[in-house]
Amino acid sequence: MTAAEHPRAQAAPGGEADRLQERARLAALLAGGAAAPLSPRLAQLADRFGLSPLETDIVALLWVCAFDPELRALAARGAGGQVTVQLAAELFGHPTRARLSSESPLLLWAMVREHPLITGDAVLGLDPPILAWLEGAGELDHALAGRAQLLPLGGEDANWPLDSVASRLVESLRQGRSTRLHVATDDALAARWFAAAVGLRLGLPVLNAPAGALAGEAEGAVRLHRQAFLDGCIPCFAVEDAELSRPPGVAPYPVQIICGAGAVPEAAPEVRCLECRLTPPGPAERERLWRRLWPECAAWPAGALADLALCHEASVEDIAAAAASAPMDAEAAASALRERCRGEVGPLARRIDAAFTWDDLVLPPATRERLEEIAFEARERLRVWADPAAARLFPYGRGLVALFAGPPGAGKTMAAQVIAADLGLDLLAVDLSAVVSKWVGETAQHIQQLLSSRAARRSVLFFDEADALYAKRVEEVRDAQDRFANLDTSHLMTALESYPGVVLLASNLKANIDTAFLRRIRHVVDFAKPGPEARELIWRKAVTALFPRGEARRLCKELPRVARIEATGGLIKNAALSALFAYRRSGAKPNARLLAEMLARELAKEGAALSARELDSLLEDAP
Repeated sequence: MTAAEHPRAQAAPGGEADRLQERARLAALLAGGAAAPLSPRLAQLADRFGLSPLETDIVALLWVCAFDPELRALAARGAGGQVTVQLAAELFGHPTRARLSSESPLLLWAMVREHPLITGDAVLGLDPPILAWLEGAGELDHALAGRAQLLPLGGEDANWPLDSVASRLVESLRQGRSTRLHVATDDALAARWFAAAVGLRLGLPVLNAPAGALAGEAEGAVRLHRQAFLDGCIPCFAVEDAELSRPPGVAPYPVQIICGAGAVPEAAPEVRCLECRLTPPGPAERERLWRRLWPECAAWPAGALADLALCHEASVEDIAAAAASAPMDAEAAASALRERCRGEVGPLARRIDAAFTWDDLVLPPATRERLEEIAFEARERLRVWADPAAARLFPYGRGLVALFAGPPGAGKTMAAQVIAADLGLDLLAVDLSAVVSKWVGETAQHIQQLLSSRAARRSVLFFDEADALYAKRVEEVRDAQDRFANLDTSHLMTALESYPGVVLLASNLKANIDTAFLRRIRHVVDFAKPGPEARELIWRKAVTALFPRGEARRLCKELPRVARIEATGGLIKNAALSALFAYRRSGAKPNARLLAEMLARELAKEGAALSARELDSLLEDAP
């Protein structure tokens, strides 16, 4: 009988009526009468596990005797009240046997336990879960309690090939073939939902053993498949425990499901193997998942949920976990999603807190406009590539790569932080000391490892000093070192071109970057040193944030004179911080002279020191 022919809904109820029928059959034999037909429940058990007539009668005898001590005493009066194989053979008219065969389904399926006697015979005991099933209790095997459970129905992605997979499984069942379905995905919850949905289409519930729950337990695998045969349910395993789909010594349930990414061990020749690779949910499906798993998101501001679903390429499991945190708004939901994949890139990158906003940037209007274009494209591009016509025109280069070029301290890193914060994504700064290697090909391997990580795909990647990676190739190759260096650069270009995410590059030496790579970059933004008005605004923001309100108000009146000194935003921020500590140390009121002196220190680090006379000249009206 196939699995499709005995789902739980078609199973005989079992219980007292069937047991009384078996008692009457046994009583008739003891009285010398003719054998009666088997009860429906016992007939099902014999059919599903291929029990011989003797084995079937052994189960009947153990079942009846477990509830009828008087009949047990009568039947086993010559065996000291114990049920043995020999006793069952004599009572039911089978050839006399002392023990069960080593290949008996009763032993292989752990349905009956043998307790050897010195006479060579063995006392038999019926496994409690089998007894419970015969009684119609429908309980889970005690050995599987807490280690396996029926999968509840979840959501269904419209892109999942549920109907076609179910049709292929049904066809295999009709042909009498055992089939193993591999649901290939690293999204554990999506895999379980898919498995439950397939089971629903087959009319069979899915009995799932979580990863590691039965690892290394041969009897556990047997009991799980036995439960599947008893209740008419599909056994489901994690890919790490794929060996459990082949219970030792017995035939597996006609349908098995293995969930998870990774290789699956080769199946037996008679088992048909199917594989279904689940694609991650797209923006529309992610939005639908949010609405299903966290209905409170309907109260979020218009467009917030759509942007969250668009910018965060989250899995079903990630969205479920984030929804379980009860996010108050889309920002909290984005934070919960980011937390799911932090720490997965190892030593190749570090996370930078993206706490800056557009108001923190002090840039010329044209530069600010270019940055806003980049942020808009980073958010909108996924909608564009969802159009098959657009995707066909651009088989490569669907990611977003932008280069920020300019002197140190001009705001390149801050701009990257602002864009990441605007998108609600983490900013991962690539550690070039860990990525770049002197060994041939290892740098490209590190980049590929980084780009293929889940954390990178769900973040904004930031390469500072990008010219160290994408330097101009050697035109006149003189030795193997030049050839390998060119090869590494080519591999890096290819890897970044095929990357679907957002990558921001920064360089102080734009002229050193290979021109072929520059052509592959969507946006190149030049950052210039700030002018007097911009410098004053940067000073004002820094002083207001660092100094007490009264001191900051007084200092702001003097800032036009300090802003005469040419410096980048990074140097100004550092000078303001140094001035704060000097003010706290001395207790004297800060003034323009203190700010200028601290800025002169910063300039001296870059070889552009100012003399006291030059400072006096620049601060001629300062007190």
